[in-house]
Amino acid sequence: MLHSGSLELHVLDAGGFSYDGGVMFGPVPRTVWRRLIAPDEENRIRLSVRALLVRAPGCTILIDTGFGDRFGDREAAAYGPDPGRGVEAALAEAGFSPEDVDVVVLTHLHTDHAGGAVKERAGTLVPAFPRARYVVSEREWKVACDRSLPRAGAYRTDDFLPLREAGALDLVGDGADLGHGVRVVRTGGHTEGHLAVLMDGGDAPAAYLSDLVPTRHHVRVPYVAAVDLYPVELMERKLEMLNAAARDRWLLVLDHDPENAVGRVAQVAPGRHRFEPCAA
Repeated sequence: MLHSGSLELHVLDAGGFSYDGGVMFGPVPRTVWRRLIAPDEENRIRLSVRALLVRAPGCTILIDTGFGDRFGDREAAAYGPDPGRGVEAALAEAGFSPEDVDVVVLTHLHTDHAGGAVKERAGTLVPAFPRARYVVSEREWKVACDRSLPRAGAYRTDDFLPLREAGALDLVGDGADLGHGVRVVRTGGHTEGHLAVLMDGGDAPAAYLSDLVPTRHHVRVPYVAAVDLYPVELMERKLEMLNAAARDRWLLVLDHDPENAVGRVAQVAPGRHRFEPCAA
């Protein structure tokens, strides 16, 4: 458990999955990125799935929900998720249950971040966290629900449409204050409405930057994934966030790094940063 002032931060290990290394590192040559994370014979690298539970006085906030457990054979073969792992299991290991969660923040609506938002009960998809309000970027929601767009295939709508049907959805603009020292800001870049979550309980500010900086290697500003829809915007926002993180010594929680869950960054030159791991 970590702390940001009055806030308790529980990093939740929701297992891992396999992903094409070339996609993850985009323009970075294979001869470079393979020295950072070794690929298998199919060019895939193993990545982690991490969520974050924030405990504030009188409020429990869950940031992202992982893949969930609704995998077809094709998805299971493509991603190879760890069997029996997920956010609910990670919550239980930390001493919590889905009923303890008051707010769920979905940084964006890709399946590896939003797939666990709902679950099947009696043949119906319902919110997996029954007491929670679900916070989603309004811009992200509109894009993800528009099946006429070329990027529609990046979203699985049954991960999130049941939230609206259950009346559990809160759509937010470019920024929203959730109270208790927790706020979300739209970064864009990775997706139209991608959010970062910033936390400050009085000292030691912390941030969950989600897929803006998915691994420690992506603190290099030009390292963008092939699936980042707006790479220039991503690099600009990443640089802005990393400069602030270095200046104010933010504690960063990484969603996909296979080795390091938590760390800080130091600025080593203008536009260049170094990741410094911390104990989770």
